[in-house]
Amino acid sequence: MSVLDVMYTKVYETSSPRTKFQYLRSLKNQKVDYIFIGSSRVENGIIPSIIQEKTGKTAINLGFQAANLGDIFTILQLIKEYNIHYEKILIQVDYIYNIVDGHSTIFQFEMTPFIRDNTATKKYSDHYAESPLANYYLPFYRYCDNDLKIGLREVFANTVNKKTNIIPNRGYGAKYGTSTELKGSLPDTIVDKNEVFDSIQFFVKQNKMNVVFYCAPFCQDNQNKSYTVKLKSKIPELVDFSEVIKDDKMFLNCNHLNDSGAKRFTEILTEALLME
Repeated sequence: MSVLDVMYTKVYETSSPRTKFQYLRSLKNQKVDYIFIGSSRVENGIIPSIIQEKTGKTAINLGFQAANLGDIFTILQLIKEYNIHYEKILIQVDYIYNIVDGHSTIFQFEMTPFIRDNTATKKYSDHYAESPLANYYLPFYRYCDNDLKIGLREVFANTVNKKTNIIPNRGYGAKYGTSTELKGSLPDTIVDKNEVFDSIQFFVKQNKMNVVFYCAPFCQDNQNKSYTVKLKSKIPELVDFSEVIKDDKMFLNCNHLNDSGAKRFTEILTEALLME
């Protein structure tokens, strides 16, 4: 089991990145000018190639499906742990402010081969994994327990260098089409306090990180739009883009832009926040 554990982990560590976490890890000691962090509303909404075309600077999309503030905090810690240099980090925050202890299972699975990398990966596993002690201390347990996600099939795909779009798209995941009925609803109230977000702000200040918080667009027929006003009362520096896309044809659903919408929003955000 120990031999298999070492072999599987070595494959994940040395293969060309197939997952976004592998891509993040591959940036050790490198420079990326703009780093975007958040949920699928980042993954499907920010196109790094457009930013590079308009600014001449590099960008990476580190949005993860269903990511919450705990995932975002861990990514910030990993940027420091992996000594990734940057000019600016942009973090998308919205209704996830109301989620005090959620996490992305996709981020968790992608990180699992690397839980022994550093204190940030171990802390995340300790908090969110079902069997953190077994994952960390029992050889090969984490691969057996998560065989469908990180087991033999995925190890083989890494071994034969089966490529994904992670590197060519620099983390962006395009979505196409639009719903026939675009409706949505934000929370009607906002939590008094989110301790994870407070930890993010403290970490950012402590490490003198240049961070911008922003809220991505929602469709027009979105209930409780005043939530973003409440959110801005909690995060005064928040840049609110929630209503900048007026054409619902640019949305896949009320919360997510399609490829056309992502192109337009990336242009708007770049002009507003990244053009000197």
